[in-house]
Amino acid sequence: MNSFFNFQFGEFSQATPNWFDWFSLISSLVISTASIFLAFYLAERIYKKEKIDRNTEDLNIQNSEVQLFKNSLIELNSAIEKQIIDLQSYIVNKDFKLIFHSAIQVDFLQFINVKYLYKNAGFNNIEAISNINNLMTSLYTLYDFRESLRDEVRSYLKKYNYHESKFYLYRQLLYTKYFSICNVRAESIIIDEGVKKWKFHDDDKFMPRYTELILKTSQDTSIIDNNGLKDRSKLNSEFVVPLINIAFEYVPEDLNAIEINDIGNQVNSAFIDMESITEKHFNVMESYLSNLQSISSKVKLYLA
Repeated sequence: MNSFFNFQFGEFSQATPNWFDWFSLISSLVISTASIFLAFYLAERIYKKEKIDRNTEDLNIQNSEVQLFKNSLIELNSAIEKQIIDLQSYIVNKDFKLIFHSAIQVDFLQFINVKYLYKNAGFNNIEAISNINNLMTSLYTLYDFRESLRDEVRSYLKKYNYHESKFYLYRQLLYTKYFSICNVRAESIIIDEGVKKWKFHDDDKFMPRYTELILKTSQDTSIIDNNGLKDRSKLNSEFVVPLINIAFEYVPEDLNAIEINDIGNQVNSAFIDMESITEKHFNVMESYLSNLQSISSKVKLYLA
């Protein structure tokens, strides 16, 4: 036993310990035990404080992230609502004048940690988590929205302008080509109440019908007036297509009828193509509009 005390606490002053030796032993045990408990207590206090500090820091970061996200959504939705109004106007008026809002961008998403959005909503809140997932999925579709919208409009206008240039050949049918043929085929020219008219040979069946159709069209102010062409669709259906059919009756024996039939078909095809690409384009624009309206609704739901 003496050797044990020698090892643990040093030697007693005598072979038989007195009260002071026992007091020293007990004091050492008490101090050692107190030191252990104090160390544990301090360690626990430090751990709890660090944990509280970390939680506070995490909460501050979380609140900052959520607030940044909300502020960005407010600015984004403002731009989206403006683009929605301009898209609606563009679709209704079909005037080829669309205003693009450059503020529709989601670059802020790269600075957002979605984990904090989930924590703020509550991981057990299934509905809120689902709304966040739907919102984020929709927002990611806006990454190339501006470029995509511009490309769609640019591509449409390029195609439309190409076909429109072909459609303008109707002017030849109404004016230049008609007059050049009249100067070649007319038997005589007469002036009737200040209006120049051509008289054709009795065996010329094509030109009188052509002339009659032009007069009818020129007098229809719903199609064309002093200010120019008013209704392309009506011009095509009531002048171009009938002229194609008239000219076709004199193919192949009449070279001028062949030429007029060919020009008429080019004009009609151009008009059909213009209508087709326009319909497709505005269907696409409707989808852009629908997507923006859906995203705006999801943003408002999150911000509510």
